[in-house]
Amino acid sequence: MVNESEVIKGMSMLEKVANFCVLIGEDATIKIFQHLPRELVEKISTAISTIRTVDKEVSLAILNEFHVLTRSSGFINTGGFDYAKDILYKTLGKEEAEKIMAKLSKMHMASQSFTYLNAINPKQLADFIKDESPQTMAVILSHMEPTNAAEVLSSLDEETKVKVTMQMATIKDVSPDVVRTMSVVLEKKLESLLSSIVDVGGVKVVADMLNRMGPKAQDILKNIEGVDSSLSQKIKENMFVFEDLINLDVEYLQKILQNVDMSDVAVAMKNATEDDIDKITSAMSQRAKDRFLEESEMLIKVKIKDIEAAQRKMLDIAQKMIEEGVIDRGMEV
Repeated sequence: MVNESEVIKGMSMLEKVANFCVLIGEDATIKIFQHLPRELVEKISTAISTIRTVDKEVSLAILNEFHVLTRSSGFINTGGFDYAKDILYKTLGKEEAEKIMAKLSKMHMASQSFTYLNAINPKQLADFIKDESPQTMAVILSHMEPTNAAEVLSSLDEETKVKVTMQMATIKDVSPDVVRTMSVVLEKKLESLLSSIVDVGGVKVVADMLNRMGPKAQDILKNIEGVDSSLSQKIKENMFVFEDLINLDVEYLQKILQNVDMSDVAVAMKNATEDDIDKITSAMSQRAKDRFLEESEMLIKVKIKDIEAAQRKMLDIAQKMIEEGVIDRGMEV
């Protein structure tokens, strides 16, 4: 009988997941996809599209590995690594148990990497990593919350900003061992500061980060476009800017406006065109429209930074609704 681990030796995790999805069927796969980020769904879908047939022995080996990993993760969650190790030794034998535990240990370590970053002042972090390579900085920023990553990126010089942003947008899978090593090295450098993260890069991470940078993001995008227009376009497609908000369907504009103070709307629209003002007011009740006009008439001199801050408030509310599924970004007029 062929050793199951030998049958799928050399297959990447993405290939295994794609084959697993084929084996469990469309309905079950859709349910799984509903809990995954869009980028991962796209990667798995692409991998699935390349599969023509699935060998019986390969199928059994993949299903068994997923079964063992799932059960093992459950053992770890309920009793810790030692408990899981003991159970696996008894059911699989020493050699197979150690293989599974090594794999789970790497996954666990990778998920725990960089758990100290988000509590560090972004400007201080930028000073610490400014001499690192763009690739290293890309991995670090990819493991931070978009808001904090944007602050770190803003503190870097212009040339470095572009290089790091491009690295983040094109980053591939990074070995858990490499991520863990980078995390340990950085933590030692930052031992005087300390504190928390998760997810890796890609176009969406870059878009989320640039969304929070305001007008400065346009300068970075222009520079990226000069080097790689295709990458720049992909980032733009994943961004959600104030122009996108204005062009949303009236129904969605109404939902956003219900959650924004009318004084903020008036400031946000201060320098807007008549067409854009018409789009916004068309989503208001007569009472709200009257309030908007009153607030607008009272505004004389408004600083650009105040306009941008008001727009950011509206965008944050819209972004939250998009993430919650209340608003469909595809529905733009």
